[in-house]
Parts: sequence; C-alpha cells; structure tokens
Amino acid sequence: MISRIKGTLSQVSDSSAVVENGGVFYRIMVPSALADRLKDNGQIGQEISFDTIYYIEAGDRKSNHYPRLVGFTDPIDREFFSLFTQVPGLGVKKALRSLVLPIKDIATAIENKDASTLGQLPGVGGRLAEKIIAELNGKTAKFALSRADQPLANTKTSATAAPFQEDALEVLLQLQYKPNEARLMIDSAVKANPKIGSAEDLISFIFRNEQKGLSGS
Repeated sequence: MISRIKGTLSQVSDSSAVVENGGVFYRIMVPSALADRLKDNGQIGQEISFDTIYYIEAGDRKSNHYPRLVGFTDPIDREFFSLFTQVPGLGVKKALRSLVLPIKDIATAIENKDASTLGQLPGVGGRLAEKIIAELNGKTAKFALSRADQPLANTKTSATAAPFQEDALEVLLQLQYKPNEARLMIDSAVKANPKIGSAEDLISFIFRNEQKGLSGS
C-alpha cells in the first residue's frame, strides 16, 4: 500500500496533483481548497510530500475498477479522512467534497452530536449526518483539538458540479484542455443533454459534439 509520496509537484488541477518521483508521475486526488493553496503558494516545481490513501474505485461498468490515490499535506488530515470514510454511504469523492469546514469543526460537530452542522456539508444531509455521529462519536476528539483552521474543500466547487462532471473534468485536464475550456465543454454538454449521468457518457457526448463541429467547419 502506498502511504506517502515525496517528489516534485509538477501539476495541480482543481481536484488533483501530479508528483514526479524518479521519472514516475503519480496523480493524486486532493481536496479543492488544498489544490488552490498549492497553486497560490507557488509550490509547483517544488519538492512536496503527500500522506496518501490508496483505494480501488469502481467504474461505470461492473468490470471496470481503477486504483486511486488521495493525498494530504498534513498526516492528521489523512488520518481523519481515513476514519471519516469508514462511514457507510460516505464514499471517497463525496467525503472530499464535504470538507468545506475545518476538520476540527467537523470533528467537534461529531463529538457534540450536532447533526444540523454535519447535515449542511455538501452531499451529507440529515440521514447521513446521523449515521456519521452513530459511527464516529467518541472517536474524533483528538481532531477537534486541532489548531488548523482552514477548510480542505471549497464551497463553490463542492456544491455546483455532480461527481461524474468532476470526473469528466479530470479526464479533459489530462488531455491538456485548459480548465475554463473544459468546464465550458462540460456545461454545454449537460445543458444539451440533462439526462447524462456518468463521466463516460459525458465524454462520449462531448466527443460527438466536437466531431460535429469539425464536420461543419
């Protein structure tokens, strides 16, 4: 299992970072606000270390499974996230988007059985908030004592796009599209076909649109 990666930060997108180590490039999923801080602090091109969680993600088809890495620059954040995602129904991607409060505030809400605060986290809601409390109450006090006061996820990105749209965005960024260009393509496709419900279908729809544009030019 890969628990830590150290190398040169070569690229950062809205929800991932690429680290180069010995000629091998590792793509690591990171929370959106952490990604922004990495870009804003001028850390691209600098040495960095991520404490990571390795997991297998199921694809759109039952036969498709993909290895993924989730990374944090603080081992305490990684430890909390590992515990947080043990709650049934709180998958990795949903959990990443939900971290719009500092971890100490989320842990405090869990320890105080404050379902109202937890229920306001993106993707959580009342029923899952109660489940989080039932599973984790009594286990997160140490995180509530943390002095870190910055959230790991952005409210603006966490609440606007469906998970499959974020996946499609990652694909387009890997294909060297600029972030604004990729978002425009996704928004146009979803507006044209609101029934799209998976990253694979969204990318296929965008491809067909691009082909129509080429044939019409």
